[in-house]
Amino acid sequence: MNKKLRILCTLLFLSLTMQSCKNYYYLQHTPAVSDEEGNNIHTLKFAKENIQFVTFADYQINTVNKKYIFFKTKDIDDILKRNIKKTSSGQFLFMYTNMSIYNNLLGFYYENVTLEEIIKDYGKIVDANMENGVLYTYNSGKFNVVDIYRKYNGGVVRFINVNNPEVEDPQNKKFHLEVRNLFFDLNKKLWDKNAADFQ
Repeated sequence: MNKKLRILCTLLFLSLTMQSCKNYYYLQHTPAVSDEEGNNIHTLKFAKENIQFVTFADYQINTVNKKYIFFKTKDIDDILKRNIKKTSSGQFLFMYTNMSIYNNLLGFYYENVTLEEIIKDYGKIVDANMENGVLYTYNSGKFNVVDIYRKYNGGVVRFINVNNPEVEDPQNKKFHLEVRNLFFDLNKKLWDKNAADFQ
């Protein structure tokens, strides 16, 4: 009996240790290519797909500077579970700006999930409908979140944008402007219908 108890305690300890080491600093990106305007073009890979994603030059990948990272693991765990019942199939993106007022950006994919299932799980009116994607804004308690979904052949990708809760930004105007410029100006080709006017 004691041997079984020791094994059980050891397994429990290892699982807790592994959970506490978990983070969302995904650092497996291929190097970006600069375009003629000085923006960076990234090839984001998930499942058997990839997309070209353009960012401003101040977006950082493959580095971790905690000065500009606003979340803790439990914050993202909570956001991932907050509105949808499905579990993500994996993470494919982590970026942040080196400006303290802006954006931490994470990307997840959901295989064998439809955009319609996502909308049903949320159970509220979308803040912007791009026809091949939807956008929701909400407070997670600590953060303002802009949650963006886009359908692909085998499922849906999810972009989670979180702001810096320590910075004064009435009605999240600066944060939402950053998200609009990133997703609906630089990456307008991703959408069947542009949502540059979302508030």
